[in-house]
Amino acid sequence: MSTLPGNQLRTSRILNPETGNGIVVAIDHGLFIGPLPGIENAGKAIDTLLPGQPNAIQMTPGTTRANLHKFYGRNKPGVIVRLDATNIWRKKPAPKEGYYTQVASVKEAVQLGGDAVVTFLFAGYDTDAQEADNLQTLAKIADEARGYGIPFIVEPLAIQKGASVVRDFEIMKLIIRMASEIGADLIKADFPESKQQFEELVGIASAPILVRGGPKMDSDQEMLQMVKDAMDCGARGIVFGRNVWQHANPAKILRALAAIVHEKQSVVKALEALK
Repeated sequence: MSTLPGNQLRTSRILNPETGNGIVVAIDHGLFIGPLPGIENAGKAIDTLLPGQPNAIQMTPGTTRANLHKFYGRNKPGVIVRLDATNIWRKKPAPKEGYYTQVASVKEAVQLGGDAVVTFLFAGYDTDAQEADNLQTLAKIADEARGYGIPFIVEPLAIQKGASVVRDFEIMKLIIRMASEIGADLIKADFPESKQQFEELVGIASAPILVRGGPKMDSDQEMLQMVKDAMDCGARGIVFGRNVWQHANPAKILRALAAIVHEKQSVVKALEALK
């Protein structure tokens, strides 16, 4: 991670300085998939999240601009700004080869009051040129982020036509190392099939890993157990979306997650927060 004072200050709004860990809620899905249930109205979604006291909320530039007043004052979440977009998850109109593009600059994120910026790193495009363009974009963003002293979060994903995102462990190792080598301050990554594999990913990375939530899981216990396993193996927190804002009570599930991420409680103890 960067040693620049500005970077460290902003990182402290994402990773709690007392625990060293962070809980981030991502609500930037509208740029890729549209208004999913739970975030049809981004402002109302943020209102349901704030009582759960996440460390940060990940948003698009437009959502950030429209809702920044909700983050004024003390004890409010940090702001993470998404700088890129893709159509690989979209159903209608269906993507052809699938695109990746930058939609905002680091400067714009800083002007919006962002505490960090986040981008995708994909492996598995139809052409090598697409992967090269993605990597070149990230290299420029990494350089700009260092210049502004703002943390650079990379979300490395293995993609495959017809499946969008896959958990191929060999590809996961490759792209997590690529994210490290390009200069990520934090890495947002999937949890693989086993704790042993995740420990290997933590060892490969040169930046702290925040576990990506992905699609909504079948039960609260399953979700909390995955988080517990990840934290036990060296994760520094989570970046969850649908598993939080599609929950029956987003504030309560955030408190249950905090019991594990910040308080090192058991899954059984964390489940008590939902009662």
